[in-house]
Amino acid sequence: MDEAVARAIREVADYTMVPWPCLEFTIESAFEAIDSGRGGDLVECGVWMGGSSFAMLLAQRYRYGRIVKPVWMFDSFEGLPPVEERDGPAAARYQANTASPLYFDNCRAPLPAVLDAVEKFGFAPDEAIVVPGWFNETVPGERAELAERGIGFLRVDCDWYEPVSYILDTLADLVPEGGRILMDDYYAWDGCARATHDYLSRNDHCWRIFSIQHNSGAFMIKRA
Repeated sequence: MDEAVARAIREVADYTMVPWPCLEFTIESAFEAIDSGRGGDLVECGVWMGGSSFAMLLAQRYRYGRIVKPVWMFDSFEGLPPVEERDGPAAARYQANTASPLYFDNCRAPLPAVLDAVEKFGFAPDEAIVVPGWFNETVPGERAELAERGIGFLRVDCDWYEPVSYILDTLADLVPEGGRILMDDYYAWDGCARATHDYLSRNDHCWRIFSIQHNSGAFMIKRA
């Protein structure tokens, strides 16, 4: 593993639930967005404690000596919304089993703790752009700026059908030709997979879905 990648992964271990193959791919996708010259910021929707976003920022610092592309960090910081039937039985069991060690308070991350981590890692407010609130309340207000700046890499980590569908409908068109869209929960939850397929069908896209190592996630490359 590239040393910049390995170092970033080690340093964010306490801030992420993402398996290391998917985290490594996330960092490499940030590098790809930079090295391609396509332009656009990095955007993560569903950040929990911020580990994936922090990894993309730290790895840039270690490889390039500076942060080239900022990361927009969208999250409710209030946990996941209630599951729906289309999210599947496994999702319903997860949300009902509040005693599970994997429950993590319904994936709730306290915003002050995330902001403290931003400060700890030394990120400026225009490098780690934290946007708290439910997507349908926050994304519309930021979309015009994101449309102007572009999205070089979009990381979708919001588990259930409705939020995944909303982010794809709202932000995927801001990713340039050849850009990557990562679906973190494609193999974890039925709702994410269904939302991904429905989005592609609804928009008549022929983008292929590629697996990340050990099925730790999936991604698409935007094509005309």
